[in-house]
Amino acid sequence: MLNRPVRRTKPTQNAAAGNVALVETLRLAVPLHIAELRDRPTDVLVAIASQSASVVGSKGDVLQFHSPKRGAAAEAFNALARGLAAAAIVTHGGVTFAGSHWCTVRACAGPDADHPRPDVTPS
Repeated sequence: MLNRPVRRTKPTQNAAAGNVALVETLRLAVPLHIAELRDRPTDVLVAIASQSASVVGSKGDVLQFHSPKRGAAAEAFNALARGLAAAAIVTHGGVTFAGSHWCTVRACAGPDADHPRPDVTPS
């Protein structure tokens, strides 16, 4: 048996960042959800993000630890991807999760890039 060094994540990384399959699948799924949700009103997007957070908060552990219950991981994954998409649309500067960044600024270079402020009309 070979003694291989244990790969340690950086202190700033979380367990999700170490799950390559989860991160790569989110990199595909979140933009698809953004395209689907883009034209929804802000209050609907906030409700979607909130509902998604509830599902991930109560069932998200199956993404890391798996579940014998059929469809549990799919439900948690879809809630995570949809919630990230809704949050990316309504949040100035987008969202970052597990080292990936999503926002609605075309050709965004990442979370530290310039994100133009939304136009705010005085009332």
